[in-house]
Amino acid sequence: MKRFVKEGAVRLLGPLFRSRAGRRGVVLCYHSIHPAKAFASATPSLFDAHLRWLVKHCKLVRFSEMLHALAASSDKPVVAITFDDGYADNYEQAFPLLLQHNVPATFFVTAGLIERRNEVITRFQLLRRCGIQEIRPLTWRQLREMQVAGMEIGSHTYSHPNLARLSARDVSIEFRKSKDVLEQGIGERVNVTAYPFGKPKIHLTAETIELAGCAGYVYGGVITFRGIRRTDSPLALPRICIANDNVSTIGGKVAGDWDVIGIWQESVPMWVARLVSPEDFLPEVSTLSLEESEV
Repeated sequence: MKRFVKEGAVRLLGPLFRSRAGRRGVVLCYHSIHPAKAFASATPSLFDAHLRWLVKHCKLVRFSEMLHALAASSDKPVVAITFDDGYADNYEQAFPLLLQHNVPATFFVTAGLIERRNEVITRFQLLRRCGIQEIRPLTWRQLREMQVAGMEIGSHTYSHPNLARLSARDVSIEFRKSKDVLEQGIGERVNVTAYPFGKPKIHLTAETIELAGCAGYVYGGVITFRGIRRTDSPLALPRICIANDNVSTIGGKVAGDWDVIGIWQESVPMWVARLVSPEDFLPEVSTLSLEESEV
């Protein structure tokens, strides 16, 4: 129903928001690339079609390069491709296609999932309502290989909680532990992060963003369906989710047709948000913070 309402709004109002300027920055958010998973963002063949269109019509950069690329002159939209969570199919299915098309991407991985922590794996099974095989994580070897090939590795916290529901201490633990684990695992500095679930005011707050900066991150990604504005904080750059979109829909998201959804997300009263998505407001506990408290 939510998707139907969104698509209806885009059809009616999208053309009014379509960008007419040559310089536009958009960050796309994928999760799983797989031929059969129920929660996959795209099948491999559909992702291949996305890449073909994007290579032809856009300038493609890593997430951390977005603001610099936007500041330079460009007659094409600047687009960053990102992946959340850290599933093995990112390496098995998406990575070969990215190499084939010579496209960089940024992978925001949940450190506890990569470390195969039982509590985090169980959490993802509940979130995705699937078996353990479907949330099989990337390995450290795969992450290092992707990084050497030019891909960017970022943090998606340690245990993937709703950060807006945690204390400042617990948020700091999630940010710092994830950063430390990833930097040790890949041998490089990690300065980009994406907030789990990602909706401002619902899944993160102004304090969350401040704590991300204190933990050493320079760039952060949220989920807001619109392009980047000059007024956006580097630690709160909007991203647009991909959900088995055809190539025409990808083009519309890049051009600005879906910005109407982002404007609604930013202006909707909290009581309306609670009615639309009550699951976003449930109490949250960080499995990592509980463990740290016991030490």
